[in-house]
Amino acid sequence: MISVALLFTLLFLLVLLLLMYRGDFAEPSVLFVLGFILSTFNGLTNYQAWNFNLSLQTYVVVVIGALLFLVTSYAVKSSFHAVMFGRKRPREYKKPCNITLPLWVYIAGLLFTCLSLLIVSRHVIAVTLPYGGNGSLSQAIGLYDKVNKFSTKSVGISGLASLMCLSVNAMAYVWLFLAMRSFVIQTLKKDYLALVNVLATVPMTLMLGGRNTLIQLGVAIFTYWLLFRRQNNNWKSTRLRFRTVAWCIVSIAISLISFKPLLSLMGRKTDATSTYEYLSIYIGASLKNLDAFLTNSMNPALAVGPTQWGDMTLASTRASFPQLFGKTTIDWMRWQPFQRYNGEELGNVFTTYYAFIFDWGFIGAMVAIVLIAALSQLCYENVVYALQYGTSGVPLSMMLYGAIGYCCAFSFFSNRWFSTMFNQIMLKDIVIWIALIVFIKKVCNQNFGTKKAKRLGRE
Repeated sequence: MISVALLFTLLFLLVLLLLMYRGDFAEPSVLFVLGFILSTFNGLTNYQAWNFNLSLQTYVVVVIGALLFLVTSYAVKSSFHAVMFGRKRPREYKKPCNITLPLWVYIAGLLFTCLSLLIVSRHVIAVTLPYGGNGSLSQAIGLYDKVNKFSTKSVGISGLASLMCLSVNAMAYVWLFLAMRSFVIQTLKKDYLALVNVLATVPMTLMLGGRNTLIQLGVAIFTYWLLFRRQNNNWKSTRLRFRTVAWCIVSIAISLISFKPLLSLMGRKTDATSTYEYLSIYIGASLKNLDAFLTNSMNPALAVGPTQWGDMTLASTRASFPQLFGKTTIDWMRWQPFQRYNGEELGNVFTTYYAFIFDWGFIGAMVAIVLIAALSQLCYENVVYALQYGTSGVPLSMMLYGAIGYCCAFSFFSNRWFSTMFNQIMLKDIVIWIALIVFIKKVCNQNFGTKKAKRLGRE
């Protein structure tokens, strides 16, 4: 059975990667393969309902794509080490130091988050009133998401509300860095105030009706934790203890169980399917849908072809830069119709390969995989280098990898890499992160200078 063969092939690649990278689950190629393993396994558990017997075309696409991702990542890693270290003697790792911020920074951050939540929530209610909103925030969030995804109407928050929403979501990664770093690295003082600020930003990730921003933050938590564990262990091999594995399983289980109930909080309707059936639409169905596309058996059939270079792959990119490409409202239903098999709903996601093959064919899709593998690994190597030898500040590469790790892990789902990284939101996030990094560095230096002056005064 090809589906079982795909699962075991991907498991073999995962074991190989973990041996190569000494158990480092934060590597982009590990996250990439792990996502497809989860999707294949979930599809097999729905084998009878979906007739999950994948074709040889799907096996070839997924396996060759995974191999290219693995080889490219390893090549970039080797090249990075050769350029950065050459034949020099190994350098000593820098010991992590506390990043001490004054109390007013934490309070200001918390107040800004609360004010932003108030302004953005009112704006979301206001823009959805013409489309059937009743003034309820929960209903407005669900309606906002529905109109944006399943219609050609241009609905969106703008101005101050948009900037505040974007700023809070970007700030979440900086707070997460400070909090996770302080709690995982044993030599550092625990930063509870940073943790409070992280938790305060969570509601904003759901304010626009989607769960992608929250999931992205969740993957960032996972990758940051793994990286700081390695730093705490002086960058030796990662060994997962039973307690750690149990904690991860419980955390994942809670996240999965709460995935469907979140719909009610966001004003979106829940159907009669079980939680596992609902999750399967998001996890395993994407491979089944890709298989239908590759075998020309989509139901309903795809009735549109590409009209310009990178039509589907770069649709979000073009829409997010109206200054360059003109105002564009994306009609995803033209490209990604909801699929049904044997009376079963399978959603409308088709893995990252769907957009690539639709636009550029098989060869072009593999070139796209090589590109995202190279960029992902380059960012990861910069993260590790910054943590090993950098200053005690916040590395920009780690903020970026919080998003890139999510893109790699969810490649089994849809075109996450291009839609997340190549748009105006990410560009603005980078500007905000740079501003915050400079601000934190300046505040830390002033705080250090003040403490030093007081200490000298007492002497």
